[in-house]
Amino acid sequence: MSAPSILNGPDQRAIEADAVRLFAHPAVQAAVEAKRAAFEASPLAHTPAGRATLALNLEEMAFSAVVSVVAMDVNRPAAFWTLNLPHERHGLRVPGTRHGVDNPDNVYRVIAVDDVNSFRIDGQVNARPGADVSFTLFNAYPGSGVDSQSQGVLILDQLAKDPDGRFHFTVGPDAAGDRTNHLQTRPGAARLIFVRDSLQDWSAETPVSLSVTRIAGPGAAERTDDQQVAEAITAIEVSIDYWIRLMPHWFSAAFNVVAPGRAKNFSYTQQATSEARFRLAADEALVVTVDPCGARYLGVQLADPWGASMDYGAHLSSLNQHQAQRSADGTISYVASLSDPGVHNWLDPAGLEQGTMLHRWQGLPEGAFPSERSVRAARVVRLDQLDSVLPADMRRVTPAERRQQLSERAAGLARRLA
Repeated sequence: MSAPSILNGPDQRAIEADAVRLFAHPAVQAAVEAKRAAFEASPLAHTPAGRATLALNLEEMAFSAVVSVVAMDVNRPAAFWTLNLPHERHGLRVPGTRHGVDNPDNVYRVIAVDDVNSFRIDGQVNARPGADVSFTLFNAYPGSGVDSQSQGVLILDQLAKDPDGRFHFTVGPDAAGDRTNHLQTRPGAARLIFVRDSLQDWSAETPVSLSVTRIAGPGAAERTDDQQVAEAITAIEVSIDYWIRLMPHWFSAAFNVVAPGRAKNFSYTQQATSEARFRLAADEALVVTVDPCGARYLGVQLADPWGASMDYGAHLSSLNQHQAQRSADGTISYVASLSDPGVHNWLDPAGLEQGTMLHRWQGLPEGAFPSERSVRAARVVRLDQLDSVLPADMRRVTPAERRQQLSERAAGLARRLA
């Protein structure tokens, strides 16, 4: 039997149980159903892919909003794992919380903070951490109606660790001074610590263990059940409106055009992204070649038109530079197509004829990001022409090898939920 996941601790289970209970409240469920009209009014709802995934996104965006109400409580601070697939823990069905093109390689955790109290986060590196691990102070919960802005960031590599891999950092209103392991909160600009463990080898890399202690400050006023219900209703309304409004603006380029990566500072400075939309006929394939550009982490994923990741345990809907085969020149070419093209680097859109695509370069070397060479090529071809555009050394796979690839993927994901 595998060891229990560090993501399945008592704090995680307690917050999930409270969120499920709040989500089931009749008034909250009425608020969820009332937001169906917002989805129906979107042009995305009039596409086959948008229609097919509407109900899933309604539930998951709404449940994520409820989670934000329960998890953002400084009276019981914890590193809560969110932005994940639907799952079951100890007989409790927990809806998914996918949105905003959540990355299948990332374990996303949130820690409630504010601008009054002080907190200590203790961590433990477990054998082999993710390729990139960051802790970002945000002024707003993602999707809470305003764009989240980074107020400071710590990278795991920068934090001092003892010989056993233990580390800590503090968060609070006092100035950092000469401390490198402190994030200062400022009035009105502290809502959460956003933790991101980017795992490239799902079978071997493990998120860092985290515990949170409030070390100073008055805490916060306890909320009644009625107050939580009211907050959940507001969060659902605001969050769904935010994401439905944002997605068409974020992914607005012409279909099947993959722009060069651009340096971003959403959650930390050493990152670049490239956003695209795909739309494919049954006999077409989108072939893309990207350059890792020296990044510690590089990944590409497909998501549905609303921004929810595919069922990435069952589909090869994402690839990172560990999972993908590199060409001899160091680049990575992959094929997105509705049917299996028989190549190792296949991106499976899970039957959706259109959706979103996002590339992420993280942990980049110091200096300017070489945007002009980040995306080498992107073109749509007929499947019967695929061989003419693929690198000569592209690895082919048999049906048995594909099943093994999927089996290893599912086993790697299961380690997170054990």
